Amino acid sequence: MFEHNRSFPTPLEEALRRSRIVDARNALWPSEAEVVDAEAGVRARLIASFLAASAAFDQVAVDGALAEARTYDLANPGHPPVLNELIAIHEHSAEAA
Repeated sequence: MFEHNRSFPTPLEEALRRSRIVDARNALWPSEAEVVDAEAGVRARLIASFLAASAAFDQVAVDGALAEARTYDLANPGHPPVLNELIAIHEHSAEAA
């Protein structure tokens, strides 16, 4: 009736196929070091934005930087809050003045 000319991969062929799939998936994901570097870059940009706005006495820009920091903190609950860092910077600069 039906002829089955289908061949199945050997265990070695199947292991190699799965290994290639895993390698391809891993290539799509950034390394832990890349993620840490990217997070540090975002945090540094947020702090620099706040400092620049403060130095320019631009209240609208200060409020915008604080809102960005708040949004970042809400999106990244597992990280230390940037907003706390900005508040500490502000308090320290107020004490120095």
